Amino acid sequence: MLKLIHMTDLHLTGNGELHFGHDTHETTRLALEHARTHFADASFLVITGDLANWGELTAYRKLEQLLRGFPLPIYLMIGNHDNRENFLTVFGDRHRFDAPFVQYWSDHGPYRLLFLDTQTAGTAGGAFGAYRLDWLDRRLSESPKPVLMFMHHHPTPTGAFAMDAKGVADWDAFHKILACHRGKIRHIFHGHCHTDMQGHVEGISFTGLRSMGSQVFPDLSTEMVSRWEGAPHYAVALVGDRSLVTHPQDFTYAGNVHTHARGQFADFARNCAQRGVNVPESDPEPVEIAS
Repeated sequence: MLKLIHMTDLHLTGNGELHFGHDTHETTRLALEHARTHFADASFLVITGDLANWGELTAYRKLEQLLRGFPLPIYLMIGNHDNRENFLTVFGDRHRFDAPFVQYWSDHGPYRLLFLDTQTAGTAGGAFGAYRLDWLDRRLSESPKPVLMFMHHHPTPTGAFAMDAKGVADWDAFHKILACHRGKIRHIFHGHCHTDMQGHVEGISFTGLRSMGSQVFPDLSTEMVSRWEGAPHYAVALVGDRSLVTHPQDFTYAGNVHTHARGQFADFARNCAQRGVNVPESDPEPVEIAS
């Protein structure tokens, strides 16, 4: 079983400026330390964009320092907040980018990993355009392996106006490619929305995560952006031959975690009986209904 770590939306700043009151540098440091401590057996870490909040070169230098010595392979991506030139100045030799775009692929064991570039000029939303869509279609067509896909923007409309106003302009064309390859794509991991998100598009499951800074409350009743004081998290995904499960990690939680031996069913039945509740010892027989 493949184990991977997914983080997103670090929103690091070059001068320590807070992100809606949140110290994203410290939060990212804590997340990386938690992952290092608890999931050093994972295969790799992916960070799906918005690495920097304003795209400063110094923010990417800070990220480089934070990642130094991390024990796993790390795959980096850009989001709408990132600056391509400054990102590539620091991380341009890190992956085999399909220049000038920050998109690339890597085969990892039985899986092909696809890292998409959805940033587009002049908007906080995303787009692929003809070249990137063709690149995606070719990478999917040529791979004999099942694919795990990573992108910054959410892969389909969510029903939340403020989120979808910053969505992907050519979703329909993207979805057509997904439909052609749905049997090969195991899952899509994304960021951008700053909220927990699960769903499927063209029969392909996807998950999105909270950020390392401010969190978005998915209020479907307003066109305004709604923020709340939700805790940051990252996720650990377990990918099996016929299953995929993601586990959010609330790494800033400071309360107690209580552990106890797993209860036995006989104890449950006895406790129910003491309260006058009968626990059946066999399943009910099906009842035939006359037509």
